Amino acid sequence: MKILSIIAQKPSSTGSGVYLTELVKCFKELGANQQIICGIYGDDKINDEDGIKYNKVIFNTSELPIKIVGMSDVMPYESMKYSDFINDDIKLSYWGNAFKKIITDTLISFCPDVIICHHLYLLTAYVVNIVAELKNNNRIAECKICGICHNTDLRQFRQTNLKREFIKNSIENLVMIFALSAEQVKVIKDIFNIDENIIKTIGIGYNNKIFYNKNKVREKNKIIYVGKVSNKKGVLSLIKAVNLLNDDSIILDIVGGAGDRLEYDNILIESKKSKSSIRFLGIKNQYELADLYNEHNIFILPSFSEGMPMVSLEALACGCKVIISDLPGIKDFLDKNVEGASIRYVSLPKLLNVDEVESDELDKYEERLANIIKECLNDKEQYTPNLNNISWMNIAKSLLFNIETV
Repeated sequence: MKILSIIAQKPSSTGSGVYLTELVKCFKELGANQQIICGIYGDDKINDEDGIKYNKVIFNTSELPIKIVGMSDVMPYESMKYSDFINDDIKLSYWGNAFKKIITDTLISFCPDVIICHHLYLLTAYVVNIVAELKNNNRIAECKICGICHNTDLRQFRQTNLKREFIKNSIENLVMIFALSAEQVKVIKDIFNIDENIIKTIGIGYNNKIFYNKNKVREKNKIIYVGKVSNKKGVLSLIKAVNLLNDDSIILDIVGGAGDRLEYDNILIESKKSKSSIRFLGIKNQYELADLYNEHNIFILPSFSEGMPMVSLEALACGCKVIISDLPGIKDFLDKNVEGASIRYVSLPKLLNVDEVESDELDKYEERLANIIKECLNDKEQYTPNLNNISWMNIAKSLLFNIETV
């Protein structure tokens, strides 16, 4: 089988990028012939692998003088927003033409059997229309186009008034859509008016060769957060919750990159008010991250919006107790797939939009978070969670099985 995977962003650095690269590894083990289309900067070190060619759209060049467009408004690297295209047809034209050329050239030269598009958004809509045009002109053979939803795409569609009808009408032509949770299936069905039979829940995986419990001695009061350093990820609220505990024995390590500089500076200012030790460690690779999880007692993800965060699985696999916002679909997924774990859920504040919080709700949320952190710090029980049901290979096999039945 010849598989073409497509993402508008970097094939790394974010959850959807890691999702793509892990699936690609599994497809390779299963014997697939593969190519990838992605967006990068010129100094990104992304090389063709054995049997896998990367067709790169390179941003910040004379031919494409714009930044990578992020599915989230705040990305862990330099980026622009899809909303920036609304009143700027020139930038949209640069972006669209660059991807259209790469997609067209790759389709004609590679002739994939299956196209897997990450994110149900603008680039996937372009892919659907480019394929239709090439087929009509007898320039390519029949191929199946599928989409994987990562939740940020649904948020982007609801929040940004950019080519909504074009996107909606195009997404309806996918032969199959893969969702991260049953909750997500409902949202996809409602937004795109799609037959539920072509939407399959496949969940997420984690790399158990990297993320596992190394049985290190952990300091009881060491807490770790991993993700973008932004308000919508709940980082400012996490720091305020730790500050409420007024405990100088707590060490909070924040791992991840910043997108919005003003937000990041405000988060830094708040951290300096703390009696606890709050450290910003920047972006880490997966091996460094696994070591950090193994040094910490508690992992916290206080985000106001997520799809299905693989960082929570990685932390559990490395032996951390986990505190996570009670986001739609996450509890059901973890209850079904993880046994014997310490997972505590913090009820979300009232949201104005998908991830915009009512200001008078934040204080209550931070108090709830502080109370759960205190409870978790006092929990002396040792946990050995079982995550055997979760693997990227299972997801890859499920995905290919469903595609073959279409």
